[in-house]
Amino acid sequence: MKAILAAGHDLGNHSENHKNMSQLSDEQCQEELMKVHTKVQELTGYEMCLFRPPYGDYDNHVITNAHDCGYYSIQWSIETLDIIVKKV
Repeated sequence: MKAILAAGHDLGNHSENHKNMSQLSDEQCQEELMKVHTKVQELTGYEMCLFRPPYGDYDNHVITNAHDCGYYSIQWSIETLDIIVKKV
């Protein structure tokens, strides 16, 4: 993480246990975010603000909980499962 940050990239949160966030209580949702947040902050000093929900699973409940934890929720723009990588 330190090398990624040092190279000028942003760090983002993806949750502690990669659960379907819309199925969790408010407390569980916030715990999933803040456990990772605290670990990254302790290791790097970086204050993350981006959150991409696992599986792209979100609803208003997830967005609200992420916001309450200081996060801006994002999604991907390219489905990575559809990309074929060929070795040259």
